[in-house]
Amino acid sequence: MTPIIHRLVLCTAVMLLAACASKTPLQVEGVSKTGQQYTATLKKVNEFALNHSLEFTADLLPNLPRTDATLQQQSEALRERAELLWQVDDYFDVQAMYFAQLEALAKGDHSSGTEQALKKLVEALNKAPDVGGIPRVAKEAVAGLAGHVSSWKHSAAVKQVLMRDAETVAQSLLLNQRILEAQINWINQRENLARQVEYREKVQKPFVGDKNLTETWKKAWVASIKRPPAIELLEQAKQASVGMQQAWLDVLRGQGSFEHMRETFELINQNIQGSKQP
Repeated sequence: MTPIIHRLVLCTAVMLLAACASKTPLQVEGVSKTGQQYTATLKKVNEFALNHSLEFTADLLPNLPRTDATLQQQSEALRERAELLWQVDDYFDVQAMYFAQLEALAKGDHSSGTEQALKKLVEALNKAPDVGGIPRVAKEAVAGLAGHVSSWKHSAAVKQVLMRDAETVAQSLLLNQRILEAQINWINQRENLARQVEYREKVQKPFVGDKNLTETWKKAWVASIKRPPAIELLEQAKQASVGMQQAWLDVLRGQGSFEHMRETFELINQNIQGSKQP
C-alpha cells in the first residue's frame, strides 16, 4: 500500500468513526430536550385540570345541600386530589432530571457524578407514586426493550445505561399515560352532576321559560355540547404520552426525529393559554 493510499484509508476511517460517534449525542439530546419539555407540559396540564375542577366545584357547591358535611366532603376530595397531583409532579421532575443527565452522558460527561446521578434517578423512577385506582405497570408490559438498544449507534457508556434503564423509563412513561387516563375519568365522574345542574339552570330553564334567548344562553348551550376544555387538554397530553413511548423506543434504536413531539407540546401549551382567556 502506497503512503498516499495509506493516508487516505486512515482519513476515511477517522471520518467514519467521527460520524458514528456524532450520532449518539444528537439522538439522545433530542429525546432529552423533548423529555424535559414533555414533563413540563404534563405539569401544566395537571395544574390546569386541578384549577378547572376547583372552579367547577365552587360553582356547584351553592346547588348542593348547605350542610357542613357537604362542604367537608367536597373540600376533602379536592385536597386529596391536589396532594396526589403534587406527588405526580415530583415524579415528573425526576423524569426530567433523568433525561438531562442522559443528555450530559451522551455529550461526553462520563464523570462518576453523572453516572451516580443516573443510577439514583432510575432507582427513583422505580418508586412510582401510589396513585389510587391505577394499577402498577407490570414489567411484562415493557419486557425486552433492552434488546432494541443499538449495538453500534451509541457509545459504550450510553449503550450500557440504555440497556440498564430501557424498561424502567418505559414503565414510567406508560404510567404517565395511565395517570392522565385516570385524570380524565375522575373529572368526568366528578363533574357529571355539575354539568347536569349547569345545563338545567343555564340552558333548559331559559329555553322553556324565556321568550328571548340571549347570547349568554347560546354560549351555554354550545358549551354543553362541546367536550370540556380540561378533558380536551388531558386527551392531548395522553396522546403525547403515547408518542413519548415511541420516542423512547426510537432513541434506544438510535433513530428518529423528535421535532413533531416538540410541536405537539407547544400546541398543548398554546391551548392551555387559550383556555385561560375569559
